[in-house]
Amino acid sequence: MSEFHFIDAGSGSKAHSVVFALKTPAAGHTGLSHLAEHMSFRRSHQYPAAHELFTANTLLPVTINATTLAEYTFFFATSEKANVLLDAVNYLYCGLLNRDYSSDEMTLERDGVIFNELAMLEANSDYALNAAIRLADTDKNAYQHAGGFTQTIGSNSIQALQDYKRQWYQPNNITTLVYSNSPQFFEQCKEVVTALSERAALREESTLNRDAPPSQHASQREYSRSGKEASLDAQTIKGKNESIKHVLTWWFPQCFLKGLQQQEATLSTAAGLENTLFIDPEINQQGNFAMRLVTNDAMEEAASEFSIEALPKLSQKLTHKLVSDENDKRLQQLKHVVSACLASFDIVPSKPMPDTDKHAEGVGAAIRYFAQVTDALGSNECAAKDCATKGAYLASVNKVSHSYLGALPSPEKSIAHERIKKARKGIAAQASAYNNDQSLLMPRLTSKYRHFVGLEHLPALPRLLRPLANNTTNLKRFNAEKIASHLTPFSIPSTSITVEPASPNSASNYLASHWVYRIAFYQQSRLQEVLANHLFWQPRTSGECYALGAATYENNLFLFGASDTNIKERENWCNKILSILS
Repeated sequence: MSEFHFIDAGSGSKAHSVVFALKTPAAGHTGLSHLAEHMSFRRSHQYPAAHELFTANTLLPVTINATTLAEYTFFFATSEKANVLLDAVNYLYCGLLNRDYSSDEMTLERDGVIFNELAMLEANSDYALNAAIRLADTDKNAYQHAGGFTQTIGSNSIQALQDYKRQWYQPNNITTLVYSNSPQFFEQCKEVVTALSERAALREESTLNRDAPPSQHASQREYSRSGKEASLDAQTIKGKNESIKHVLTWWFPQCFLKGLQQQEATLSTAAGLENTLFIDPEINQQGNFAMRLVTNDAMEEAASEFSIEALPKLSQKLTHKLVSDENDKRLQQLKHVVSACLASFDIVPSKPMPDTDKHAEGVGAAIRYFAQVTDALGSNECAAKDCATKGAYLASVNKVSHSYLGALPSPEKSIAHERIKKARKGIAAQASAYNNDQSLLMPRLTSKYRHFVGLEHLPALPRLLRPLANNTTNLKRFNAEKIASHLTPFSIPSTSITVEPASPNSASNYLASHWVYRIAFYQQSRLQEVLANHLFWQPRTSGECYALGAATYENNLFLFGASDTNIKERENWCNKILSILS
């Protein structure tokens, strides 16, 4: 049975927050835990509408979302209205326990929504560099990235998803944290969760004999390597040897993260400005984090001098000049210089806390509380108190893994045109069948709380899209910006029946774009009705984009989309969808 924790918000707090904490280990780089998080919002038997989450966040005084830190996923809801929040808790918990999904809806979420999200992230050069390093890293400490990559997310099967949720999305793996100034609300929340848990246990028992035992699928297996240094053959990397980048990696316990981050600029100077040094703050399964040093491309050229100005407390005289054909010696010298710089720092171990600045007060407080009471986020408190920690740090300074870095590979061919096209047809056929039962398309939270529905609850426009909004006018309402990317996946039209889809685009490049549409005053009169209808959310539920919605910015209302692959017809779609229900 789930654990419950009450966090007293004090008399000054108006909002209540509920957080569900689940241990959700990464399955290699597949992104299976990321997929499970997304599918928990897709629907459940009690809340069958795929746009339930979006209408609630847009039109009701409530915020529902999830975030992943280290090996845990946190699902949360916050509101000043206790009754709305209790129903939001019911919605969330039903989604967590559900694992009855069709293959089509999983395909749309995996190959559409999540792929577009990952493609948007990988379009950032720093993120792409880190992704390429992780995919090539075979050291025993190597990260298993919970989010997955565009190259790996398509490997997850419907059976792997169901098995993962069967194993980890269980009441005994869900801790409920309630941030509130009302003990009565805490008791009400416990009643809701306990009732749902008991009902789920009865269903599980009744189906136990019918269900096959969980099997270990390829996308769930932990891919392990020996503890030896990574040794990718340079000949397997495309391109000439002189263009190959080398990656040196130092691994340290989490308790040294804060101290090393404060020295990152000094370390970069020591490594030489022609190289790239950065600290990856994510914590791996061993409770460690990585510091990466990526060499410049032209290893065959004459080596430049390393900087010694930034090396504090060093008494050694280091030789910095090497001949151009001694790459191994140069790497050793580079390793020695940075290791010596690391060893010179007097870093005091400190207890880290999760970064919760982007979350609401109650959600952040609940996550920090969970980290303190369970030590779930690897605080290394014991190590911080151990007098031998400094010695262990100095010893690890010289343990450096070495790998080669090629370009971030293109997504696997299984993320294919026909697969997502078929899934969209299947979902469209299902939606057509639902026309006989409109209750399956009706968002139940907004239907129950019609008296709370209002445009005053619209969220603020995401910062990423505000420059686009600044360039709109009363005459030029639509503005879009293409995402620069190396990716070459599919570009597929929507199967929307009522709203015309985009025409197939023959270009091979990834065509996703961010966009905003400034809503005219005359279009606002029935906007609530539009936002509550499943037709508006179809581009998101069919996987055409990563994010879709309505928001406020600078006294204007906007429709917006992020990482949208159907940009060619999106302006016309905005005009049509705003008039379709009028």
